[in-house]
Formats: sequence, structure tokens, C-alpha cells
Amino acid sequence: MNALLIEPTADNVKYASKKFDEEFSVTETALGTLFGLYPTNTDPSHVLLKVVALNRLYSTQILAVHAVADHIYQNHQAIDDGLASGALEIVDKVACVKIGEKDRINLSFASKYCNWHRPEIYPIYDSRVDKYLLGLQKQVRFSDSEFSHESLRNYPAFVKVVESFREHYKLDSFPFKQIDKFIWLHG
Repeated sequence: MNALLIEPTADNVKYASKKFDEEFSVTETALGTLFGLYPTNTDPSHVLLKVVALNRLYSTQILAVHAVADHIYQNHQAIDDGLASGALEIVDKVACVKIGEKDRINLSFASKYCNWHRPEIYPIYDSRVDKYLLGLQKQVRFSDSEFSHESLRNYPAFVKVVESFREHYKLDSFPFKQIDKFIWLHG
């Protein structure tokens, strides 16, 4: 990334959010309805619906949707309690799935899944966001803390970087959902 990065101003965040909403309004409405209908993870069929819809509509590339849905359902008490309390560590609980003999870490999916339950607490991590934040840090140095691709894959550390970004650019009045839309469009 270089000087082509769009400056994160209030007007640019509003514009990006509006553009995102216009382009993806049906997707956002569908997911909002689904997660609103099924706010907990106590029913395996509801969890599967949420996993399949989010995976397909947000292109999270989960191939083992049944295994991921089963993992969430099997851990529903801890996940629902963590979501209710706003525990950032719950993203890792959702992300870490054993599929056969392999451990998978689906951080992008997990952050999106948690975001759809509690958008005011959980900003979305994905590769576009990662690249944008790293590029912007090189260009402007908005965070006093050094961070890398690897450190951004630690969800609580990622949230601190996004909070630093929001604070540095005086975007505190914007919820994570609008910040997510801006970063995603410009990542």
C-alpha cells in the first residue's frame, strides 16, 4: 500500500458507509434479519443457517460449514455468555475449530459471526482490513504501538489497533459497523 490510501475522515466514512449500504443492502438486511431471529446458539439448525448464510454472503471460504456450525453449537454456552458480556476472547473460541485431525483458525469468519451478534463490540477482521491498517500505519503512523500481520491475527490486539485508528482520526462517534465498511471498501 502507498499514498493511494483514502484519508479516514468523518465525511469519507459516511460516504463509504452509504456506498456500502447501497451496494449490499439486501445482503445486510438478510443477515440482520437472520441474526435477529436467532440471537443465541442453542439450536443447531439455527446455528447452521447463520453459518451457511454468513459464509456464502460474506465469502468467508469455510468449506466445512457443518463442522463449524457443530463447533459453535457444542460450545454455545461459552459463546453466548462471551457474546453477552462482550468478551473479545470469544472470537477465538468461535474461530478455533478441529476438522478431522487439523486445527483450523477461521478468524475472519469468527469476527464476522460475532459482529453480527454484537456489532458495537466486535469489529470485523479480514485480509482487506489487515492490509489497509498495515499500509496506513506505514503511511501515517496512527498507532503508537507497533503491529504486524501476525499481531493483528490476535483479536484483542486487533481491536486495540482499530480503536487507535478510530481515536487518531477522531472517528469515535462512528460505530464499528461504519468503520468496518470504510476500511473494507478502501482495503
